[in-house]
Amino acid sequence: MKHFLKIALLFCVFISSAQPKLEMTPQGFKPVEMDTPNKSLHKLLQLSKTWAANYNKKGYDVFDVTENSLTIEALSENAYYYWNLGVKYSYDIKYTLKIVFEENQKYTLTFTVKEIHTNAVQAKTTIADFFTPEGNLKEDFKDVQPSLENTVNQIVKSYTNFIAQ
Repeated sequence: MKHFLKIALLFCVFISSAQPKLEMTPQGFKPVEMDTPNKSLHKLLQLSKTWAANYNKKGYDVFDVTENSLTIEALSENAYYYWNLGVKYSYDIKYTLKIVFEENQKYTLTFTVKEIHTNAVQAKTTIADFFTPEGNLKEDFKDVQPSLENTVNQIVKSYTNFIAQ
């Protein structure tokens, strides 16, 4: 039994590390393509809607639903932070997750940060504001990239694990 548990744990580590990671760029997050679980399109769309309701307890919207795609919009609280003069500033994001199931047994996830909020007020900041014109992360925002990438990848991992069940 011990050996089975070790093998199962090792398998889970490999599966979770095999998932592509989304990385923040001045243009936002690049879409990722993944293998579609062996389920019907109808079932995948239903699971996507169920995930949205379960994961986004404070509200969500599902729209642009077609026979092979949908878009989910929700708010993620404390999605990223940065430090300035010893003070930690946390921000919420309003995001969309567009999911398109392709005929080639793949699906594409497109994660977009639509709005950034602080204290329930929309900020005028965009992802591009964290970068220099050359595409490098600005020094004052070094904490933004890892914290936001972590949040985005947690959301995507939650979704992919949910529809794979």
